[in-house]
Amino acid sequence: MLATLLDSAKRFMLLSAPFILLYSVALCVSNLSLIRHEGKRLVNVLGILLSFLLVGGLALLFFGDAAASGSLVEVMIHDLLFNLFAALYLYFECMLIGAILSNVIVTRYEPTRDQNYVLILGCGLRKDGAPTPLLAGRIERALAFYRAQIADTGKAPILVPSGGQGPNEVTSECAAMADYLLDRGVPEEHILREDRSTSTFENMKFSKGKMEEREPPRKVAFATTNYHVFRSGLMARRVKLNAMGMGARTKWYFWPNAAVREFVGLLTEHRLKQGLILGGMIVLYTAGTLLFYLAG
Repeated sequence: MLATLLDSAKRFMLLSAPFILLYSVALCVSNLSLIRHEGKRLVNVLGILLSFLLVGGLALLFFGDAAASGSLVEVMIHDLLFNLFAALYLYFECMLIGAILSNVIVTRYEPTRDQNYVLILGCGLRKDGAPTPLLAGRIERALAFYRAQIADTGKAPILVPSGGQGPNEVTSECAAMADYLLDRGVPEEHILREDRSTSTFENMKFSKGKMEEREPPRKVAFATTNYHVFRSGLMARRVKLNAMGMGARTKWYFWPNAAVREFVGLLTEHRLKQGLILGGMIVLYTAGTLLFYLAG
């Protein structure tokens, strides 16, 4: 029974191998298209790097986990290392799949058209201070909701452009977004500016403060890019802001690589929790292996 438990991660890992291979190929194809359209940058090859890691992990298990020979200690160390490797691989595989599926699910929901505020998350400007296509997509998503709610209910939500000024930006993301909104007919009184934030967490935190100064937020929606909705929602929860996200579409070749970046961001933001989980897995597998070999 204990041997089956220790060996189970390898079995599940092998069962998921066809999916991982297909996913890795698709990720490489999308990243090659991304590089062709957006240029060769480190962030544009994250998907390819992840694909090599995923396939390399499978190859190591397939070709490296041969029947061990030697002393009892050597066999025990061999089994511990490969069982633990398979468990860690499977853990991160499930985390990756779970994060992607969660984001796909949350992007299918549309906030009800009775919102008090619609928060727009900043994401960088062009050299001349105009919104990038990515940021323009977020603004247009918020604008479409704003106009639809007015048409349906006659009630205009307050639009909250959120984003500070980066070191290489000529103005704040907030100011650029506000100008974009004004140019498209949104009255100044329907805009609440937040120009201090430098991250998604600060977008949520500082915007919540601005909203509470004006009118305590009862119903809040936020607009961001489709791949960013899930992680942004987690940030909103961290600052106790009850908000539902809506995602602006992006080009097909951009989404997979961005999803990988979001996954890495989720892991790094919860470093302590991940460290405790991984440490616990190491302890359990070590103790289980010692118990199986020494007690058997």
